[in-house]
Amino acid sequence: MSTRILPALCALALMATTATAQTNPPTTIAGTDLGKVFGEVHDVVAKSAELVPADKYTYRPVATVRTFGELVAHIADSYIWHCNRALGRNLDWSDAIEKGKTDKATVTQKLKESLAVCTAAYGNEKSNAHGLLNNLSHTNQHYGNIVTYLRMMGLVPPTSG
Repeated sequence: MSTRILPALCALALMATTATAQTNPPTTIAGTDLGKVFGEVHDVVAKSAELVPADKYTYRPVATVRTFGELVAHIADSYIWHCNRALGRNLDWSDAIEKGKTDKATVTQKLKESLAVCTAAYGNEKSNAHGLLNNLSHTNQHYGNIVTYLRMMGLVPPTSG
């Protein structure tokens, strides 16, 4: 009789686990490569920021868009916001970096500093996956903008070289 009960109990446990997983989707990204993918896109953003000469940080393709310096600064602002929120911190949006000094030295340093928050968020198994995915998507979107700026400045993007 006990040989029949054990398989039945295992089957019931499996059904309960499956039902719970379907009604309560995971909110964390433990065990995924999301942090690795973010690291890759951050790397090309940082390489792009280093590639552009200091005198081109004021470059603006048209009057209605950000300068190159403002664009990279906006990414730094977004790292702070998205990654803090992924860590469960209720932080209001701030564009302090973008609206501050946007010269190459300042912006590249702020980008490095803001990366620390994301490093903590992507390395924390309790981080909210939604916030991390939003940050990854946003960074990829703006890397696409960066590629266009680089090409308009006559530079080759890191992902094309």
